[in-house]
Amino acid sequence: MTLAAVLCCTALSTSCGKNNPDQPEAPDTTPVSAVMTYKFTVTEDLFNAFTLTVEYYDAAGALKTETMTSAEWTKTIKSNKLPATLGGRVTIKLKDGFDPTKEGVFSAKHLYHYEYYVVNKNNEKLGSTVSNSSNGGVDMAYNKVPDYAERYLDKPIMKFLFDFAADGTAKSGNWE
Repeated sequence: MTLAAVLCCTALSTSCGKNNPDQPEAPDTTPVSAVMTYKFTVTEDLFNAFTLTVEYYDAAGALKTETMTSAEWTKTIKSNKLPATLGGRVTIKLKDGFDPTKEGVFSAKHLYHYEYYVVNKNNEKLGSTVSNSSNGGVDMAYNKVPDYAERYLDKPIMKFLFDFAADGTAKSGNWE
C-alpha cells in the first residue's frame, strides 16, 4: 500500500511539469520601458566661456536640470514605464567676465548623440538600438561671441526629444 502511494505521488508530480520539456518558452516581446543615453559634447572654448545647462527627462518623466561640469555630459535613463517621454536639450549663457577683445579664433562647436531601445520586464533588449549624432557650431573672432550668445538666449543650442508609445515605438517629440 505504501509503495502504491509513493508511485502515485511520483506520477502526479512528474505530470505537473512542462508538457514538452524540450520545447523552449516563447520569448517575452512585451515592451515595458525605454532606455536612452544622452550625450552632449562642446569645445573647450564653449565650455570655458559659457554656462551650459542640460535639461532632460528622468526615469519618472520629470524634467531635471544640471549644469555641465566638463566639456562632455553623458547620462543613461531607463523609463519607469511606457508610454514615456525622453530627451535632452542644452542652453547656454555667456559667463560674466568674458573678454571679447582677446585675439585669435574662438571655437563654438558642439555635438549631441543619443541612442535608445526598449526592454521587456526581464530587462532584455527588444529590437535594435536607434542612434543618431549631430554636430554644429562655428569658429569666430572673440568679438563675435557676445552676438553668438545673444542668438541663443531663447533657444537651446542642442536638443532632441522622443515620445515612446505603450507598444515601444518612438516618434520625435517637440519641446515647445
